[in-house]
Amino acid sequence: MGTREVEFLGRGYIQPGSRGAFRTKPQSAGISPDFNTLILIGPSDNGPYTNNQSLPLNKRVLEFGGPDEARQILGSGDLADAVVCAFSPSKDSRFANGPQTIKALNVSQNQSASAVVPTTTLGITNTVKAIIPGPKGNQLRFRVSNNGTILQVADNENILTSQTLEANDLRIQYTGNATNATLTFDGDVLKVTLSGTASTDLSKDLVVDIKSYETLSELVSYISSQIGYTSVLLSQPDRKTNTLDHILISENLDVKSTSQTLKSLLFRQESFFNSSGLLEIISQEKKPLSDLSGFVYLSGGVTGAATTKNYLDAIDTVFDTEAAKGFYVNVCTSLEPVRLYLADKLSNGNSAEGSDERFGGAGLDLEKSIEERIEDIKSLNSEYMVAGFSPLIRYKADRINLRTYPGWMIAVLHNAIKASSNVRETATFKDLNIVDAPEILTKTQIKKVLRAGGLVITKKPNAGPFKIEFGLTTYQSQNLIRNQASTVCTALALVKDLREWLNVTFTGEVPTDPDALGTSLTDADIRTAVIQRIRNVYIRQYGWLTRNIYTGEGAFDENFEIRRDGDVIYFIFPDGKIVTPINYMFFLLNLDVVRGAKSEV
Repeated sequence: MGTREVEFLGRGYIQPGSRGAFRTKPQSAGISPDFNTLILIGPSDNGPYTNNQSLPLNKRVLEFGGPDEARQILGSGDLADAVVCAFSPSKDSRFANGPQTIKALNVSQNQSASAVVPTTTLGITNTVKAIIPGPKGNQLRFRVSNNGTILQVADNENILTSQTLEANDLRIQYTGNATNATLTFDGDVLKVTLSGTASTDLSKDLVVDIKSYETLSELVSYISSQIGYTSVLLSQPDRKTNTLDHILISENLDVKSTSQTLKSLLFRQESFFNSSGLLEIISQEKKPLSDLSGFVYLSGGVTGAATTKNYLDAIDTVFDTEAAKGFYVNVCTSLEPVRLYLADKLSNGNSAEGSDERFGGAGLDLEKSIEERIEDIKSLNSEYMVAGFSPLIRYKADRINLRTYPGWMIAVLHNAIKASSNVRETATFKDLNIVDAPEILTKTQIKKVLRAGGLVITKKPNAGPFKIEFGLTTYQSQNLIRNQASTVCTALALVKDLREWLNVTFTGEVPTDPDALGTSLTDADIRTAVIQRIRNVYIRQYGWLTRNIYTGEGAFDENFEIRRDGDVIYFIFPDGKIVTPINYMFFLLNLDVVRGAKSEV
């Protein structure tokens, strides 16, 4: 070997010259959007069934940024009402807009409305189906005219009309001297079969695998290059060949005596229906819809029943997939098995093994007595959940009709308030956006519910607005952090954010000796980075930790221990002060009356 290779940043170089690179310091990725995301699981009159395995996950988990989207898709039902109410949980301006994002999982097995319509080929039909399952699809109607090139889609409010669909893509003709030439296309192979008197001009059957010719321009060029065939491009050259309508053998389409035009009319019809967000075409054979004499209504859209297992499967979807990420998870039901299953999932997810920090909410059965509901709270016994006790009256998703909701709705409003702001905020004493709370409890009953850990609705003094009396978890032992939703959520947020930040920043990196050339990470850097994260993010930016102004103790003990065992690092943090809400204030006024006498001069 003539000369050595010199090393720089892990690579060897043999050619002379100057080389360089730059590095950037790690920067904060910002707060996780999960902290402002609320997941709701419940039945809806309309919408796709969340446990339908034939659908992609992004259609099984619906994502909403406002109430109007939910009304349009879900229409009505517990889930629709919960989403709409959660977007305006409080009259307090800090929480009035609700969560940034709500993800909804519908547990009703709704059926889509549909209509069977003829195609341009006799004996072949297509099915036009409502995209959103449920009875709302029965209001939809459509019409096809002008040889399939003008479509109209209508609901109970509007009619949407397409422009004339331009579907003529290419023209093909056989010009050889064989007697007959018949064209077929099955979506994979375009074929011209010659028959009768054999050709004498070297032309032969045309067989084209369209996978080899993905665009129309490529297909036209190939056909025109074959002896005895001509082809003319009629549309955009980059259109895909797999969008062409099928041509069946039974059609006996002659390309000898006249040229034939290949179209992608069904594809254009499908595109228009899909763009409306209302309809889709289900076809066995790729044949376009034929003209209709008038509007055709869809029928058969119904709301399906929701079973306990549907809820449990939906909860599994939330915790076992990445499609339903969100810090707050609520079930819109009073079913005890669902409530307990959610508690188990939260306990596992919030463990070191689960590493999926979340906080939940559920309701209690309003048909049970007050004492029975209190016992149900105690049996739940989870620091990671709130249990709604009080029923409430609020307008449904239609904004017209009032409804009395069981306790699951106050749990939804509680977590919606939490998701609308910093996780450290408490829902205690926050103004609720409700019409009424029909269940009047005595002071003794309220105290019993609070001791058990339930959410109770009361009124502020002087006939003020309704409020959540105390934002408590159902944890049955006394612990200042685990008993209150705000402190539990803050603690979980600390774990979640620090865990995710450590993964992104250090997992897979290799610390080196400080004197190593080109090093970007040392063991000392890890301590410095953790301290900076705690100081700048958890104390100053997010306000999750606070110093003790009464004793002078810091918000966090920076003299923590780091243990290294090969590829394992252990952090032992001795002390930190989490923020807590002000729930109690006591004062004592020592008063007296005016006493004394004064003589006038």
